[in-house]
Amino acid sequence: MRNWIWIIIGLFVFMGLLFVSFGQAAAPVAPEGGAQKSVGVLVFWLLVSIAIILSGCELFANAVEHVGDKAGMSHASAGSLLAAVGTALPETLIPILALIFGAEGHKEHIGIGAILGAPFMLTTLAFFLLGCTATILWTSGRRPNWNLHVDQKAMQFDLKYFLFVIFLVFVVSVIKRPVVNYLGAALFIFLYVLYFRHMLHHESEEKEEYTDLFYFDKFFNISRNWPGLIAQLVVGLGAIILGARVFVNYIVELSLAIGISSLILALLIAPVATELPEKYNSITWTIRKQDTLAFANLTGAMTFQSMIPVSIGLVFTHWELHTRELMNLSFAFTSALIVFLTMRAKGRLPAWALLIGGIFYVVYVITIFV
Repeated sequence: MRNWIWIIIGLFVFMGLLFVSFGQAAAPVAPEGGAQKSVGVLVFWLLVSIAIILSGCELFANAVEHVGDKAGMSHASAGSLLAAVGTALPETLIPILALIFGAEGHKEHIGIGAILGAPFMLTTLAFFLLGCTATILWTSGRRPNWNLHVDQKAMQFDLKYFLFVIFLVFVVSVIKRPVVNYLGAALFIFLYVLYFRHMLHHESEEKEEYTDLFYFDKFFNISRNWPGLIAQLVVGLGAIILGARVFVNYIVELSLAIGISSLILALLIAPVATELPEKYNSITWTIRKQDTLAFANLTGAMTFQSMIPVSIGLVFTHWELHTRELMNLSFAFTSALIVFLTMRAKGRLPAWALLIGGIFYVVYVITIFV
């Protein structure tokens, strides 16, 4: 009986977090002429929101492992589908909420910027951080070599799919015809259904193992059964969404106060928070030598972000991309292409190929601010 009480409490907490999260999203940043919060207060709440995000990530990633284990899923399937889609929800919500609640002069900029910023951040900064993690572990003697040991077949499929879709997004964006946008949106949704179906039936590699530790069992004595797993999954996801929304609200307030444009905010600043779940989960899985889970978490999120949010943007915005946005797509494509070609040529994933993503990120930031 005690287990079910904790499960019910967890579900109510999750619903409360979502309610607060959407309330925060709908609220204006600061009334014009109203009292401005000090920089210290803004930074404090940013740190609190990051702590909430990371706590949610730990709960969510732990639950994903147990769900994958119980469902008999491979690391590639669990990472590309369960972990990727779940942790992609914060950045998927941003364009939707921006288009619904945003101010008329900025909502399309923020919506499109958030849609494009997610795959760009994953293929550049997230790749770079994953490469840094593997490099540090290798140089400290905790890894035998400078490679990530991933499921080559599954991860190359993810990258191929992403490259194909990003190319189509680029073509649709250049054509600039409403009918093409609608057809493209329908095509991307159909392609994601095919991708999901393919990855769901991917077979496990030898020696794939999941963790034995289940947090709800350790702290609340909730059994590792389906109700307990789902409860931890949704509570962790709720914390991620809440933390991301609080972070975005306060970073918006800080950014507008110092004069940063809404497009730059959406392309560069907001994704730093909303992509924290993917970065954190991938880094921790790499440390635990679960490289396929780590990399699939990124590639699965990349494929999801390049199809579902883009479909929303194509239907509900004018989808007018200019040089800066097209450069964003080009850099994401090129960074992923380098990793894919390296894996094809060498039959492994060297960390240096991921580190190159950091170069694209820095170059893009420079082109925006210079």
